[in-house]
Amino acid sequence: MRPSLTHYVSRYERGTFALAIAGPYALIVVAATVYVEIATRQPDSQGLEALVLFAVTSPLSELLMFLPLGLPSPLIPSLPFTAAGLFQAWLIWLIARGRRTRTTADGDLRPEL
Repeated sequence: MRPSLTHYVSRYERGTFALAIAGPYALIVVAATVYVEIATRQPDSQGLEALVLFAVTSPLSELLMFLPLGLPSPLIPSLPFTAAGLFQAWLIWLIARGRRTRTTADGDLRPEL
């Protein structure tokens, strides 16, 4: 039997707190990507919808602005921004989760040193 997400998250001091922050942020990044991909393919779109994805994935997306603009596929420009946003969600998870805990003989949790 595979352990649940709750079991994995509870191995850290602030695992549920970190999941409560990083999880919704990752969902917001994915939702913004879907919105931008749908909205920019509409006939009357001028492409300004992409600013939503740029704002959601900031500050790392500001570094991505230095990439060349002449990319061959229209799908490629949104992929680096989505990857940057998911990378930031992972960093938030790493920073907010705290140390890993271990179980003592009497069942108490204490941080590993």
